Amino acid sequence: MLEKIAAEEVKRIAGLAKAAREARDLMLEKIPDEALGEPAPAKGEHNPAAALGLEPLPAEHPARLVLKDAIDSLPPDARRELLALMWIGRNEYGTADWERAMADATTPFEVTAETLMEESDLSALLLKGLYEMKLM
Repeated sequence: MLEKIAAEEVKRIAGLAKAAREARDLMLEKIPDEALGEPAPAKGEHNPAAALGLEPLPAEHPARLVLKDAIDSLPPDARRELLALMWIGRNEYGTADWERAMADATTPFEVTAETLMEESDLSALLLKGLYEMKLM
C-alpha cells in the first residue's frame, strides 16, 4: 500500500491535475476534431484530444506549473507510488498486484511529472486508484 505518499496528498495532486485538464479542455474546445488529425470514429464516444495528455497546455500555464511542481517536489518513491496508483486506476493492475505495479514503476526509468502528465485523465485515474485500494 501507499508508504511514501499520503492519500490526502494524492487527492491534492488529483485536484491540481483536474484543474490542468479543465484549462487544457478550455483551450481545445474551439478546435474542430478534424484539426487534431484524427479520423471520425466509426461509432461510440470518441475524444481525439485524449491522447494529447496535457501537452496542448503551454508549459508556462499556471495550472500546468503548479501540477508539475507538486509532482516534482515529491521524493522519487512517492512519484513511483503515484504511477502505480494511476495504473491501478486504469485497470492495468489489480489491487492485489500492488507490489508488481511498484516493481514496474521502479525500473527502468525515473518517474517525473512529465511521465504522469502524459495522461489526460490523471485526476480521475488517481482517484479511482485510491478507491480501488480502499483508501477513500
